[in-house]
Amino acid sequence: MMKIKQSIVLSLLIIAAVFLVFGCADKTKELLAENYQKMSNDDLLRYFYRLNDEIESQEKQSGPQVGVGIGGFGRHTGGGVGVSSGATGYTAEELRGRRIDVRMELKKRGLVP
Repeated sequence: MMKIKQSIVLSLLIIAAVFLVFGCADKTKELLAENYQKMSNDDLLRYFYRLNDEIESQEKQSGPQVGVGIGGFGRHTGGGVGVSSGATGYTAEELRGRRIDVRMELKKRGLVP
């Protein structure tokens, strides 16, 4: 019965991590698909701050890490599952490049974020 519970918890953690990764990828694609050069000044400033927010959220994001261990001591044997959070190692390079382009466009228009 305990192994079934552990399997269910492990499966749920894996599913949550997958949704987290795909959710970030969709938002990044959405931001990169926008044409910043045709935006009004106000919209361009909003877009710049949305880029900053997304870069910050992706770089501070951490995903779950799962570890499984089995050990014994004398006649006793035990096992365990550990879950911890850690950095994903993902950097928002494409978003950083877009932010630089947007900053240059803001400069051309005489706007300061």
